Amino acid sequence: MLGFTFVLSPGLPQRSLVVAQTALSLVLLAGAGLLSRSLGKLESQDFGFATAGRLIVKVDPLLARYTPERLPDLYRQIEQRLGALPGVQGVGLAMYTPLTDRWTGSIFIQGRPPSPPGVEEDYAAYERVSPGFLDAVGQRVLRGRPISEQDAAGAPRVALVNEACVRKYFPGRDPLGQRFGADEPAASGELEIVGIVGDAIYNRPTRPPEPMYFLPLAQSAASSKPAIQQDDLRSHYIRAIVLRLAAGGAGGAGAPAMGGAVRRALAAIDPNLTVLGITSPGEEIRREFNQERLLARLTGFFGLLALVLASVGLYGVTAYSVARRSAEIGIRMALGASRRAVVGMVLRGACLQLALGLALGVPAALAGGRLIAHQLFAVRSWDPPVLVTAVAVLSVAALVAGLVPALRAASIEPLQAVRAE
Repeated sequence: MLGFTFVLSPGLPQRSLVVAQTALSLVLLAGAGLLSRSLGKLESQDFGFATAGRLIVKVDPLLARYTPERLPDLYRQIEQRLGALPGVQGVGLAMYTPLTDRWTGSIFIQGRPPSPPGVEEDYAAYERVSPGFLDAVGQRVLRGRPISEQDAAGAPRVALVNEACVRKYFPGRDPLGQRFGADEPAASGELEIVGIVGDAIYNRPTRPPEPMYFLPLAQSAASSKPAIQQDDLRSHYIRAIVLRLAAGGAGGAGAPAMGGAVRRALAAIDPNLTVLGITSPGEEIRREFNQERLLARLTGFFGLLALVLASVGLYGVTAYSVARRSAEIGIRMALGASRRAVVGMVLRGACLQLALGLALGVPAALAGGRLIAHQLFAVRSWDPPVLVTAVAVLSVAALVAGLVPALRAASIEPLQAVRAE
C-alpha cells in the first residue's frame, strides 16, 4: 500500500516517506537482531545440568492418595522397575526438575546471627531428591559426597549445597562439615553439609543461580511445629522422575517407545499412579523461552515487512522519477552520456534517500536497543555486529530496488525518448 502511495505522490512528500520507511526498517531489523542474538545466548548457555540422554516423567503420588507411610515403598518400586528397563542407566526422584519449579525458605546457619528485624532473612531454594537424582540430571558433585543410600530415615540429617550458597553464606571458609537449618533459628544445627554441587539454573535463566541446598528424600525435619511438619510432609511427594538413558535414547527414534515402557511400568506398580507427562530437558528449555522466541519472531517479521515496503517505496520513487525524466535522459545520452553514467545518476538519487534514512535510523536503532535492554541476555543494547548487519541488509535491498529502474533508464533509446516528449 505504501509503495503504491509513493508512486502516486510526486516530489518531496514521497521521498520523505521513503526516508522514514528506511529508518523504521533499520530500527526493526536491529531490534530483531538483538532479540534473536539474545535468544541464542539464552538457549546455548551452560544450565549446569545435562540436556541430552535424559527423560523427565511427571507424576504426583498425592493424586493417587498415597499416605506418607506408603511413599518409601512406592519409591523403591519405581527405582527398581524403571531402572530395569532396557536403555535406562539411572533413575532419580525429586520434588521438581530444573526450570519447572522451585521451593524456597529461610535458613539459619550455625554461628551466624539471625538477621535483625526489618532486614530480609537469609534464604535459599531447596530440593528433596533420591540418591540417584544428581547423577540422573547431570549435576556434578564438586567436593564431598553425593546423597546416598546411607542417608536413611534414622541416619544423621545431611544436606548438599550449591556454589552460590557457598559464595553467599560461607565466604572464605570450608563449608564441608558446617551446619545449618531451615524455618526457625532453633534448627540451625540440624543439617550437616557433606557435599558441594555445581550451580544449576532452577529459577529463571535470565538470573544468576541462587543459593540452594539438597536434602535426602528419605529424611524428615525434626521440628515439632505443625506448620513446619506439614511443609516437610508435602516435600516428600515427588513430582518428577528423571531417567538417564543410554546414548541416543532420549529424543531419538526410541523416545516414544521408552515413554510407552515407562507408562506400562508405572501402571504395573499402581494403575492409579497417573503419568502427567513425559518430556526431555531440551523440551523444558524450549518451553521456557516461548515468550522470548515469539517476541524475536514477531519483531523479525515486522522488520522484514518494513524492509519490503521500504524497498518497494524506493523502487516506486526511482521508477517514477525515471519515467518523468525520460526525455532528459534521452537528451543526455544523445549528447554523449554513457549508459554507465545514466545508471550512476539514477542510483545517486536512491543512495541519497538511503543515506538520509540511515542517518535517522542509526540513532533511532540505538535508542530502541536501550528501550529493550531489559529483554536482552548477554547482549549489549548497542551490539555493533547486529547494527552493521542490519545496515548491510537494508543497503543491499535498497540498492537492488534502485538498480532496476536505473538499468531501465540506461536502456532508453534517445530518439524515441525525445519524440515521445
